[in-house]
Amino acid sequence: MPDALTTITKLINSPPGQLAAGGVLAGIVWKFFERVESVLTDQTKLEIAVWLLGVKVGQRVEPWPDTFAKVFDRVFGTKHLSWKCFWRSCVISYVLLVLAAVIYTQVRFPSVHFMRGLRFPGWPHMAMFFGITLFTNVLPDYLSLLESRFVLRLMTRTRSGGVWTGGLVVDVWLTLLIAFLPIVILSGVLSGRFDSLAVLRVAWQSILHPLDFTRGVFGYAAQSPVVIFPAFFTSIWLWLYAGSGFLLKAARRFDIGFDWFNRKFDIEKKPLQSIGLVAGALVAVVYWAAVIVSRVVG
Repeated sequence: MPDALTTITKLINSPPGQLAAGGVLAGIVWKFFERVESVLTDQTKLEIAVWLLGVKVGQRVEPWPDTFAKVFDRVFGTKHLSWKCFWRSCVISYVLLVLAAVIYTQVRFPSVHFMRGLRFPGWPHMAMFFGITLFTNVLPDYLSLLESRFVLRLMTRTRSGGVWTGGLVVDVWLTLLIAFLPIVILSGVLSGRFDSLAVLRVAWQSILHPLDFTRGVFGYAAQSPVVIFPAFFTSIWLWLYAGSGFLLKAARRFDIGFDWFNRKFDIEKKPLQSIGLVAGALVAVVYWAAVIVSRVVG
C-alpha cells in the first residue's frame, strides 16, 4: 500500500500530472458555467449573447453587470435572507474549502503524500472542524455574498465603466475585510489576548490605510489561502465572467480566432458555456503558473 501511495503521489506531482490537474480545474470551471447556463431563461442567454457579439438592442449594447446580476439571482435566488440562498452558499463554501486545501497542498508542498491523509476523522474532530469553519468560512462567506449582491446592484444602476471598475475594487476590499475579521477574532480568543475593540481597530485601519490593509491580508492569504479563498467565490466568478467576456469581445473585434471559436462552440446559443471555456483556460494558466513559481522558488 505505501508503494502504491508513493507511486500515485509521484504521478500527481510529475509535470504530466500537474498539467492534467490544471486541465481538471479548467473542466470544473467550464462545467460550472455550463450548469448555470442550463437554469437560465432564454431571454437571459440572449442578453449575454448580445453583449458578447456586440449586437445592438434598443440602440445600446446590453451591459454585462445587468446580465451577471440575472445569472447570480438564478443561482442563489432573488431573496438573500432565504434558506435556498443560505444552504447553497454553505455547499459552495465547503466545496471550495476542500478544493483550496487540495490545490494549496499540491502547489505549496508537492512532496507531501496527501493520499495518506484521506482517512475518515473521528466525530470529535469532525465536530471541531464544522464548528470552526462555520465561524471562519460559512457565515463570513454568506455575508460576503450579501456584500457582493449589494455592490452588483449598485453597478447595474449606472452605465459608467469607471463606476463598474470601482465596484469591482470595492468588492475585493470588502470581501477581504469580511474574510479576515473572523480570523482576527478566533486568533485572539485562542491566544487569550482578544478584546472587544480588536475588530473595530482592524476595520478602522482598513479604512484609514486600505492599501496597507489589502497588502497585509493578501500576504496572509498567500500563506493560508484555504481560509480566505472560499469567501472570494462571487468575486472570482464576477472577474472571470467579465474578463472572459471581454476577451471574447476583443477576439471578435481584432479577428483573433473568433470565427473558429464561434463555429465550434456556438456563442449565440451557448454564451455562458463559451465564457466558461475561456474562464477555465484562465484558471488553468494561473494554476500552472503558480506551480512553476512554487517549483522555482521552493
